[in-house]
Amino acid sequence: SERLVQAAAQVRVPAPVVAMANAPVVEFFGIPLDDAQDVVFVLDRSGSMSDPAPGAIAQLAAPPPAPQPPTAAGAGQAPSAPPVPRKIDVAQHELVDALARLAAGTRMNVIYFDNQVEAFDAELVPLDEGSRAALVDYVQQTTPSGATALAPALRTAFLMNARRVVLLSDGLGNIGGDADAVLRDAREAMRGDVRIDAIGLGRGQDAALLAALAAESGGLYQAL
Repeated sequence: SERLVQAAAQVRVPAPVVAMANAPVVEFFGIPLDDAQDVVFVLDRSGSMSDPAPGAIAQLAAPPPAPQPPTAAGAGQAPSAPPVPRKIDVAQHELVDALARLAAGTRMNVIYFDNQVEAFDAELVPLDEGSRAALVDYVQQTTPSGATALAPALRTAFLMNARRVVLLSDGLGNIGGDADAVLRDAREAMRGDVRIDAIGLGRGQDAALLAALAAESGGLYQAL
């Protein structure tokens, strides 16, 4: 609907959420997912997601140090530093870990967006052995490029009638609608009790928009 829904919401500043390595609960960048039943992950794969992951979150997807070959005594050769993972590498690593832990029967989907919007399936898919493996392959095969069609991506998620949307982005929506359009669509979806969790990566994120989406829908906002 193009109708602007007026929603009075008290914006609260959430306590910091910490991304956990080897977490005992199902989580995505520190946002708990143990009660997620109908959930759509909406992930940014614009060109900026190929940039190095910021700060400590790079360690979430950092490969273990490679064994160093023995050197001659006294050579004093220092081991080379491992490459810094890209933002997309960390996002893929976190989502694959969540997919491995989500309970069988969870209805879910994964949407990627750059200039366009691409979804794993046209509707929510129940997790079973086959769909879990297919989703992992879908997540791992994507590559970053292009601009940021945030508004169309969220519209696609809302049309799937999920009860929960988990959004990750590192930039400003610049294709198919601005922040006002995103909020208008989200507030319409919130009338159906949709919860939106938001994760922002790096300094280019639209922090005001992501925080508003989470606060108004009863979700969590994680700024990284």
